[in-house]
Amino acid sequence: MKIGFSTFVMQGGKSGVATYVRNLIRFLQLEDAENRYDLLMARDETGLVPLTNPNFGKTLYAPFINRPVMNLAWHNLALPQKKYDLLHIPSYRRIPLVKRTKVVATVHDLAAFSVDGKYGRARMLFNRRVVPSMIRNADHVIAVSHATKNDLVRRIGYPEEKISVIYSGIDRDLFRPMPRPEARDRLSMLHGLEKPFFVYVSRLEHPAKNHVRLIEAFERFKLENDSAHQLVFAGADWHGANTIRARAAESPVKDDIVFLGFAPMKSLPLLYSGCDLMVYPSLFEGFGFPIVEALACGAPVICSNTSSMKEIAGTRIPTFDPTSPDEIFQLLEAAVAKDWGARQRADGMEYALTFDWRKTAQKVKGVYQSIG
Repeated sequence: MKIGFSTFVMQGGKSGVATYVRNLIRFLQLEDAENRYDLLMARDETGLVPLTNPNFGKTLYAPFINRPVMNLAWHNLALPQKKYDLLHIPSYRRIPLVKRTKVVATVHDLAAFSVDGKYGRARMLFNRRVVPSMIRNADHVIAVSHATKNDLVRRIGYPEEKISVIYSGIDRDLFRPMPRPEARDRLSMLHGLEKPFFVYVSRLEHPAKNHVRLIEAFERFKLENDSAHQLVFAGADWHGANTIRARAAESPVKDDIVFLGFAPMKSLPLLYSGCDLMVYPSLFEGFGFPIVEALACGAPVICSNTSSMKEIAGTRIPTFDPTSPDEIFQLLEAAVAKDWGARQRADGMEYALTFDWRKTAQKVKGVYQSIG
């Protein structure tokens, strides 16, 4: 079977979807010696996906095709669908409305249906009015969580029997615990972090990623406790970043709110191993990579009790209502007052290891075989 795989959603490698694409292709190369793959890529992103399997090749296109409107048009008008027995589109926004071969799509989340103002007006209209028809055009959908599957059935009307829930994995070679003193020494050299800190790993997106309410909770924590803690935001600027930065600039504890910008992958295990707590207050997630990555590094974690985050947290992670700064504050205090013990850290690390890219690739290959 010849499989076309569109990679035009990686945004330079700075998104959760990019993590999904890169790791899925990496492990498909280890798991699939039967099928042939053609990776459709922008020329300036080819270095993001190394090839290790002779059955995998790349077809490269001019970088301007990566621009959103151009890329949408290309998927519908110029993508050479008939070359393939099957196409995998790892983003629902690129599913062709005119289909000439079988299509598997990965749907990471339907946040635009649940979070008002998630995107600008035109993009919200596109997501709510056009996207449902695109999703319904897929022959099979991979959902990255049961929460996403439920949204597909409830909001899109997609047939439940044509959905496979396949969890994403984590990079076990990268996300491993290291001694906290060593992590903090390296963070001091790399990022100038000298004080104990809470970390939130997420792009700066307002309102969906909920940074402002976390700032409010952190202010109360600092003002009611004699604490040296800082709040560290690790993520690139996105839609609404100016609102987040402006709110931090007017905070009475602004000197202890640190913006690192986009954190390269090699810095994330340092942040997780060095933090006193990883806080994940997003309003909505289809999966939430940082939750599992932080657990794999032995970090204490608290997160929102909505969408897939409640599903991923299970009974291991304390959760809060992300619309309530008071609940976030209470869990910040509780985390500092009662440090996670060795058993709790070990349990979190063991749980994180169940999210395995090799298993993900095996299951995705099974989907290909079932409809190819």
